Amino acid sequence: MALSYQQNETFWVYRLGDLVLGPVASAAVEEMLFAGTLTGQSVVAPAGSGAFRPLSQVERFRLTVAKAEAKLRVEATARAEREAQRRRRMLQLAAVAGVALIAAGVAAFTARYLAVHASLGTDSDGAEISMEAPVIRLASAEEGLGEELLEYGQGTDRARTTGTRPGAPGPRVARRTTGSQPPGGRLAASGEDGLETGAFDQGAIQAVVASRQTSLYPCLKAAAQAHPDVGGRVPIEFVIGSDGRVSRVWVDRNELKQGELEGCLLKELQKWPFPAQAGEQPAVSLVFNLGRRS
Repeated sequence: MALSYQQNETFWVYRLGDLVLGPVASAAVEEMLFAGTLTGQSVVAPAGSGAFRPLSQVERFRLTVAKAEAKLRVEATARAEREAQRRRRMLQLAAVAGVALIAAGVAAFTARYLAVHASLGTDSDGAEISMEAPVIRLASAEEGLGEELLEYGQGTDRARTTGTRPGAPGPRVARRTTGSQPPGGRLAASGEDGLETGAFDQGAIQAVVASRQTSLYPCLKAAAQAHPDVGGRVPIEFVIGSDGRVSRVWVDRNELKQGELEGCLLKELQKWPFPAQAGEQPAVSLVFNLGRRS
């Protein structure tokens, strides 16, 4: 802003700390008052006089000092209000983020708990069925070929072959290659020469199992009703083909292998929308617990 000077204008010097600055015109002093550079307590003196006095005591600036102080108070109040509003918004955002984080944690815990301890229901006789966490691994060549019948011993996780393919030299033991990838990752398949031949998405498979596992309950309920003395763990295992359809299923309980449980499970499992598999096929192990409420 250009300053105009009048004839016989008084020029002023002023102190800022230990410095004496100036001379400046009266209009410049007023501008510094409104800017907050000078206040009513700042001392000034006519240039060359050495008679310093506070601006609030100089008749020429008393009104300007009052106006400047009022303006600065209004601006300070507005700044304080804006800062308070900013802090309130930050607190609100933090609260919303905290609630969302807690909700996400509860949802994740609930989903995990249900996946591991999902209770599928209770029939009229009080029989209860629950499922343990699924195990997903690479299927062995024997499992994928569909040319052998595997017999599973009660209460054991090992499998042995009871039949061999025509012309085969003798029985073979099915391989159990367990994957070490954490849930939700991709598990790679390796061929006999150690080269990677494919991979499947464990997370996608687990999502299907978690959403569709209760559909197996009618099969298990029917088996429990047909065999009322059978209780405890009932492991089952199935192989997912390259087209995403379940191609084989086994029941790891001798008492239940003679009934219709395997056929019922296979019929239901083939409805599950697994993703198509590239490379070697995955095998999924599920363990159901049959019990009775006291």
